[in-house]
Amino acid sequence: MDSAKIALLFALSSALLAAAAARDDDTLTSNMGEGVVIGVLDDGIDAGHPSFGDVGMPPPPARWRGRCKHPGVAACNNKLVGAREFTRHLRSPARRAARAGTHGTHASSIAAGTPVRSADGGGGAVVSGVAPRAHLAFYQVCAGRGCTRGPIMHAVETALADGVDVLSLSLGDDGGVGFHEDPVVAATFSAVMKGVFVCAAAGNNGPTPGSVANDSPWILTVGASSSESSPHSSNVAAFSSRGPSRNNGGVLKPDIVGPGVDILAAVPRSTRGGPSFASLSGTSMSAPHLSGVAARIKSAHPTWWSAAIKSAIMTTADTSVTDETGAPASYFAMGAGLVNAAKAIDPGMVYDISPEEYIPYLCGLGYTDDQVNQIIYPAPAVHCADMENTEAKDLNTPSIMVALTADTPAVTVRRTVTNVGAARSAYREDVSAPEGVSVTVVPGELQFDKVGQKASFTVTVERAPGVVLASEFLDAQIAWESEEHAVRSPVSISARF
Repeated sequence: MDSAKIALLFALSSALLAAAAARDDDTLTSNMGEGVVIGVLDDGIDAGHPSFGDVGMPPPPARWRGRCKHPGVAACNNKLVGAREFTRHLRSPARRAARAGTHGTHASSIAAGTPVRSADGGGGAVVSGVAPRAHLAFYQVCAGRGCTRGPIMHAVETALADGVDVLSLSLGDDGGVGFHEDPVVAATFSAVMKGVFVCAAAGNNGPTPGSVANDSPWILTVGASSSESSPHSSNVAAFSSRGPSRNNGGVLKPDIVGPGVDILAAVPRSTRGGPSFASLSGTSMSAPHLSGVAARIKSAHPTWWSAAIKSAIMTTADTSVTDETGAPASYFAMGAGLVNAAKAIDPGMVYDISPEEYIPYLCGLGYTDDQVNQIIYPAPAVHCADMENTEAKDLNTPSIMVALTADTPAVTVRRTVTNVGAARSAYREDVSAPEGVSVTVVPGELQFDKVGQKASFTVTVERAPGVVLASEFLDAQIAWESEEHAVRSPVSISARF
């Protein structure tokens, strides 16, 4: 793999914003990510920026084992609880000191920056991270010569040993390499095995179909939208990379979109007195938004594993989203929709997956034993011939993606949900499907008597005989509705006849 292709995924905005809208819903003021550590992998940080001040911050959790060992960071505090650098070999000979990165400073402050009143770039607005009470740990993996495999792998290993809860990666390989060649894929599988949530940018090669990066099913892959969730429609940014994935065998990507256009956040302070807040655009900005949301969910539900947090984010998303042309956005543009942080805290039901379930899926993609073991290391080595392979459509993901053909005009998949809402709950299915295709859910009602109880159902997608379909790719939706919740799943249908 060409390591130079691993890039930071942002573009500089043309202007500073005059003001910043509040990011947080009033309903979430009691949960700002307390007790959670977000690990950010990026290109440098201005540790002394007010956005990383720790006034009123408690110490990090007792389990935290991170260190402050970064040549560009004079000291850590209760906000920035760790800083490490892995890029000495990437710096040019003329620049021996690690510099404060614009990209890393900006992304870190979006995820968990301390609320600060901006006197320069923000017109006096209060600029805050999505999870302002969460702790930050920074791992520098990119420098002037780019980002390479070694630093990313080493940084993730270090972050896991340190005890991070969430990993935020606004970097990736847009080249579409196989999972066994992608350092983000291999490194993040180890993270998920340890219960760490991973959030990564989808890339900025949109609107080209099949351009999505960071597309493994255990990662929350984040595209960029023009605004936050509101009664008004949000637009997927034209630059936001699109599905379908070229590598994952049929798992819908991206998973979600979040604010990523003209996002006001911290940038390194200048000795010449320039602005210390700026507006940047890119999926590099939307990914830390979702890292902050994940931290808030983790704070509210400490025992939830990665798949449950991902499910909560996806099944509560707002679907009133348009693309860059103003037409309704497809699932390949918006994933499940635009993140709704307030609803994600209380999703009602979740689709959970144990990390071990991804291994027969990797075998099913046709990788050799050596390649699979390279991805899942340091998990015990496996032999694919000794296990039954899992097709991508059969992973217990919140999204469903099926392929209909002349030989297979109907496909059935199975899903299992876990009740995380009220002990006594009842849900009824509500399906919307495009003309010429039927989507049948059995059973049509789910009932629970206790929290943690599971229920399974099947979904059959079938093309009506003799009907000319409107497109090669079609979108349907399943919603499980109760008095308190609507748990939505996108259904992406590939129809090639």
